[in-house]
Amino acid sequence: MEQEDLLKPIGAIDRLRLRAHRASRAQYLAGKRSASMHQRIGIPAVVLSTVVGTVIFSSLSNTLTGVPAILAGLTSIAAAVMSTLQTFFGYAERAARHRESAARYASLKRRLDILKLRVEQNDLSITGGGSFESLSALIEEINAVEQEAPDVSDRLYDQARKEQADDTEGI
Repeated sequence: MEQEDLLKPIGAIDRLRLRAHRASRAQYLAGKRSASMHQRIGIPAVVLSTVVGTVIFSSLSNTLTGVPAILAGLTSIAAAVMSTLQTFFGYAERAARHRESAARYASLKRRLDILKLRVEQNDLSITGGGSFESLSALIEEINAVEQEAPDVSDRLYDQARKEQADDTEGI
C-alpha cells in the first residue's frame, strides 16, 4: 500500500480522535461544574433548613417576635427556595450524565488510537474493508454518543480545546 493511501484514513482517524478527546474533556468539565453547583446550593440549603428547624423547635417554649421572627421566616424561605432550585436544576443527575458521556467519548478515543496504530502498521487493509468498517462503526457510535450526551456550554468546550492545544504530552 502506498504511503499517500494511508494519509487519508489516518487524517480522518486523527480528526475523530481529537474530537472524541475534546468532547470527553468538555463533558468531564461540565460534570465537575454540575457537581460543584449541586454542592453550592445543597450545602447552604441543608444548613439553612437545620437553622430553621432549630429556631422553630426552640420557639416552642417561648414565642418569637420582632427581628428574630422575621429572620426565622426569611431563613425558612431561603432554605425552601434553595431546595427547590437544587431539585429543579438536577445538578447531581446532570453531573452523572456528563461523567458517563465523558467516559464513553474517552473509550471511543482509545479505540480510535488502536485503529490508527493498526492502520499505520498495515495490520488492516484500508481497501479490503477491515479498517474502513471499523472506522464506520466508530463513527456511528460517535454519532449515537453525541445524540445522547447532555449539552456542554461553549465556554467549557473552548476550555477543552485550549487544554488540548496546550497538551505537551500528546493526545
